[in-house]
Amino acid sequence: MSRDESAPPPALRIVSRLPDLLAIAVAVVLWRLFYPALMSADTMNQYGQALTGRYLDWHPPFMAAVLGLVLRMRGTVGLLMLFQCLAGVFGLRALAAACLAQLYGPRLPQRRVEWLSLLTLLVLLLPVTPLAFYLMTLWKDVWAMVLLLWLAAVLLRLTSREPSPRERWPGEFLLVLALAVALGLVRHNAVLVLPVAGWVLWSWRARVDRRGALVLLVAPLAAGLASDALLTRALHVQATKIERVVMTLDLLGVCAEDATACDQLPFTRSHIVDPGYASRYPVVDAVALFHAEPRIVDPDFYSLASYDRLRSEYIRAARRFPWLLAKVKLAAFVRLLGVEQTSYFIHDTIVDNPYGFVINRRFAGVRERLSILTRGVAGSGWRWLSGVHLVWVAANVAWIIALLRRYRRSGEARFRALAQMLLLPLAYSLSYLPAAPAADFRFLFPATLVVQCVTVAALLGGLAQKPSGREP
Repeated sequence: MSRDESAPPPALRIVSRLPDLLAIAVAVVLWRLFYPALMSADTMNQYGQALTGRYLDWHPPFMAAVLGLVLRMRGTVGLLMLFQCLAGVFGLRALAAACLAQLYGPRLPQRRVEWLSLLTLLVLLLPVTPLAFYLMTLWKDVWAMVLLLWLAAVLLRLTSREPSPRERWPGEFLLVLALAVALGLVRHNAVLVLPVAGWVLWSWRARVDRRGALVLLVAPLAAGLASDALLTRALHVQATKIERVVMTLDLLGVCAEDATACDQLPFTRSHIVDPGYASRYPVVDAVALFHAEPRIVDPDFYSLASYDRLRSEYIRAARRFPWLLAKVKLAAFVRLLGVEQTSYFIHDTIVDNPYGFVINRRFAGVRERLSILTRGVAGSGWRWLSGVHLVWVAANVAWIIALLRRYRRSGEARFRALAQMLLLPLAYSLSYLPAAPAADFRFLFPATLVVQCVTVAALLGGLAQKPSGREP
């Protein structure tokens, strides 16, 4: 049988896949460097649930359930982390490639786009950002990061083409739906991104089918809520009323802001054991609530047994002092933006645990140097480049405004599609406005990374265009 002469030789095929192979190599290097994983106390809590099969809703049970399934299939945390790292690496490249295609179109050949997406990855892996650590940290925030990258990339590819009246359920839509549902299951706040994804799908489909587009409008949120209810029931998840932590923080904030208002909240006032806490913690967070010395409030105040009284007090505060409560929430959110300091920039260890997890010692020296370098960024002026979320929330808004202005001038749908996609990270960031339990950098990093990816890819693409194809 004669060889197909139209097929490229093996060497050329390998060269054509070189960006993918190098991306895999990057993921494997990171995997070996941090093997088996970077694991915090939250990680151990979810691992314990996966082992026992007893799930609490303090953390959404989806991640623990997946981990439990992996363990029952004789898998390991190390193997799961290889998949997580690969998914993150290729998700970032997929989003970068989709953005380059939208911004520059035929002015960037596909081959160049593949290399530029790899270069975007490498730039974002520089120690000035914490990405290398996050790709190998077993956190629900990292799963949210990976899912948000893929959701943004697939949604952008879907909405960048004209909808077909005959094709009602394209494969990309089903993938968008699956990614959106998984994102909502990974983090409590991420459910607020789902209606935004539905609106983007609706505005895309409504151009050819307004009635059918209504299905897309409600599909992500409806599917997310239904999936959460089914998972909770199937796993017999024990309710812990996690919202009591947020209510506690808000009520303490109201009392810290206004002593007169606190006098009208007798249940709260009677449980405060350190009246001077307001001077030490202008904005109380979960860390201060649970670990501060001296103790701020009697633990009975936020216990599960006191939930009904706590909830009643919170409703009273919301009715009597709505603007004061809004001020407290805004102050906590502003602190999360990292203007004053960058808190908990990375997690670089495996915490003491009863499960025998220890990080490999082979690359201890490399990890230590990388950790010192990256932690140093959080305490220096360099943090404004990657460690201050406010910069990237502002960049997110600026991108949307600039792209919509470009769309109005040119009428090219590709600019509108990119602007609509960027509503996803903005919605994710703003989802912490109602409840910001601490100032941890990791909370907003998924949204920040999406905007960083778009920005770096756009800059590299602008430099890589052919001279005759450059835009002003």
